[in-house]
Amino acid sequence: MAATANTGNYSKGKKIKFALFTLLFLLVIVFILGEAILSITGYQSTYAKAKRFTLNQAKWWACDSVNGPRYVANQVGVPDSIHFLREIWYYHRLKMINNDGYHDRDNFTPIAASSDSLKVLVAGDSFTWGASADIDSSYVDVLESDIKKSHPALVWNTGIPATGTNHALFTVKKYLPMQHANYVVLGFYVGNDFEDNLLPYDKLVFNDLASCYNLYDYDKDFKPYPITKREAFKKATGTYPVEELNFVQKLMDRSKFISFLSDLKMKVANRLSGNKGKTNEQEYKLTKEYLQQLKDYVQANNAELIVLIIPASVDIKEKEEHYLNAVKLMKELSIPYVDPISLFTADDYLKIDGGHWKNRGHVQAGHMLSKFLLDRIREKGQTGFGQK
Repeated sequence: MAATANTGNYSKGKKIKFALFTLLFLLVIVFILGEAILSITGYQSTYAKAKRFTLNQAKWWACDSVNGPRYVANQVGVPDSIHFLREIWYYHRLKMINNDGYHDRDNFTPIAASSDSLKVLVAGDSFTWGASADIDSSYVDVLESDIKKSHPALVWNTGIPATGTNHALFTVKKYLPMQHANYVVLGFYVGNDFEDNLLPYDKLVFNDLASCYNLYDYDKDFKPYPITKREAFKKATGTYPVEELNFVQKLMDRSKFISFLSDLKMKVANRLSGNKGKTNEQEYKLTKEYLQQLKDYVQANNAELIVLIIPASVDIKEKEEHYLNAVKLMKELSIPYVDPISLFTADDYLKIDGGHWKNRGHVQAGHMLSKFLLDRIREKGQTGFGQK
């Protein structure tokens, strides 16, 4: 009887070991298949993200609470030209920076209020800055070229990448009184301007690889608070700088499958928490407040605000929430707007590097915007643009 009992116990233990071995074997197979599939699809591991990110601020960039984020003229060099070979347009734009730190041939010097030239002040993010377009092919360049065929005109471009409507309000308040603008054009990119409005812009950093990070985050009540560069690194890449990691952490960061599971876990947690809905509500609320302030300020200074709605590439196939909210806001606030979405196909957007317009997208939007502005001038019967 004792022998039979021992045999039963031995068989039970053997079964448990077999089950554990089988489970381990399946996990290894799943891991290997996951790595292979993610490699084929080009999924980035945490290590790859960290490798493309540094904490070294580029010498061609500056940012503070007085002058805001801006580029620095005459600071781009040969190493930058090599780094930007794939994005040579970026290098060319860094070579054309005015004394105030914006991509514009004109230095922003005070203009007499009595000047009879048509004066247009443009604000926005990377699309307005001219991302992915050749020199003289951005939508702002096309706008300027078009209106100069009808009127003597002065167009100032204060677009800065990675900024939102809060920064546009800052630049308009700074330069509208200097330029005595007749019209202010806001390029509103639905892809991230709502999100950018959640954070201040006075601690925005571009590193020497042209990646940007903000030294602010926000708490559960959406109140911004400053963070360290180390925390910004973790927020941008999902890990800490490699010199702080042990051997096991380095191995895990290199795994595409583990990186995928980590990203998936975060997405599921955010969805279950309901944070996305709360975030969208706060984005909408703040953006509406900034747009109202911008409109009121522009009107108080004898100018008119026009918004160019810039759809994201995903909106071309099916209009998503941010795009619909942008249109809704312009109607709610009675802000004249230009919506060029009908002009675009998915091929007008780059698939990498922020998904900006190619030259054709910029040109199409620029022509539509200039037509809208010139038609508005004719409707108002404006023949002169000087202000008393």
